[in-house]
Amino acid sequence: MIEVLITLLVFSVGLLGYASLQSRAQKAQLEVYQRVYALNLIDYMVDQIQSNPSAQGCYGLANVEVGTGFSGSYSCSSYGTAGTQAQVVDAVNEWSNLLKGSNEVAAGKNVGGLLNARGCILYDAVNETYTVSVVWQGLVETIQPTSTTCGNTSYGGATSKLRRAVTYTLQTPTLGS
Repeated sequence: MIEVLITLLVFSVGLLGYASLQSRAQKAQLEVYQRVYALNLIDYMVDQIQSNPSAQGCYGLANVEVGTGFSGSYSCSSYGTAGTQAQVVDAVNEWSNLLKGSNEVAAGKNVGGLLNARGCILYDAVNETYTVSVVWQGLVETIQPTSTTCGNTSYGGATSKLRRAVTYTLQTPTLGS
């Protein structure tokens, strides 16, 4: 009888360990999914920038974080023609909606995409480079990203270990020379 009880105890401890491992594996799988989704969102915006070189500086969001928390509509009237500016406005507003998870809706709420995602685009006119960043809230604490300041205060302060980020730097061709 004691042997059976000891066997049950060992077996139940093993099952609890397996359940804990399964939970952590699911969180890790979701973290990987979110990173891949963020990379796809960066690719989308980089493709938009590359397809519209005559409105180069228009994509620089200048301290505006689109996505979660952004309730306006982006506009630009500084670079290119009215047609290329409209292309920029459509691309940035669509990117903002994708960051908010608008590509999948359930019960009237956006459920697709990343958790509290934000996007930033910095344009360096001197070097003609764009730095495109997507940040979001992770599930478990880890080392805080230093590649961007986008969303620095959005996930519990500048030292938040829940903030995730992916960043891409795009060198644009010199136009008009």
